[in-house]
Amino acid sequence: MIKAVIVDDEQNARENLSFLVEEYCPQIQIIGMAESVSEATDLILKQKPDLVFLDIEIGEGSGFDVLDTIKDSRVEVIFITAFNHYAIKAFKFSAIDYLLKPVDIEELKDATQRAAERLKSNQFSNRLDYLLNNISDPVKDNKKLRRIGLPVHGGIKFYPLEEVIRLQSQSNYTTFYLTQNREFLISKTLKEYDELLSEQGFVRVHQSHLVNIDHVVQYQKGDGGYLILTDGSNVPLSKNYKDNFLVFLNKF
Repeated sequence: MIKAVIVDDEQNARENLSFLVEEYCPQIQIIGMAESVSEATDLILKQKPDLVFLDIEIGEGSGFDVLDTIKDSRVEVIFITAFNHYAIKAFKFSAIDYLLKPVDIEELKDATQRAAERLKSNQFSNRLDYLLNNISDPVKDNKKLRRIGLPVHGGIKFYPLEEVIRLQSQSNYTTFYLTQNREFLISKTLKEYDELLSEQGFVRVHQSHLVNIDHVVQYQKGDGGYLILTDGSNVPLSKNYKDNFLVFLNKF
């Protein structure tokens, strides 16, 4: 049984999530709830749960204040938030699970299942450290994030964004092409990564291709235009994305 606590400053939200977990996540046992940063840190340090459902905005503090205190604890975290703002990108970069309010049952089940798998395999990584670093980089001020977490076989690996050359769609999967001839097939669509990386120097140049502008060596004009990248690959530049690419090129 996985021991979990819920941290949220709204009583109804705590009780509703507790009900959903009890009803749909039988492997999870709620052992406590907290409504403030101080209550949360005391509860987590005392009860030592395996999993924390952590609201982002807690009264006058935040879930990140809680993380700053418990960051050395070996605990899984699933964020709960009603606000789909810039912090969501930091979660995705850091491969951190989060749920938007109102909580979707299937998303809750998926997130808790992933947490259970990481706990079972004792997969504790520095994802929370990377999250705090990414949050401290003001994304809303268009500063670049440094690393991205990729869910690969056996866990999550973090890579500097400058090492990512391009991404290519493979149906509902995406292949990452990195420097040193490294490739990773990720079970997410290119559209998801396009939305995530569009402010980080990556541009969509084709329905199936997203490239890091810093790795573009040459732009070959013409009806069948294409780009040559630092790894020697040729990526087609489709007519539908050509104008967007040229505008993007002038920004970087």
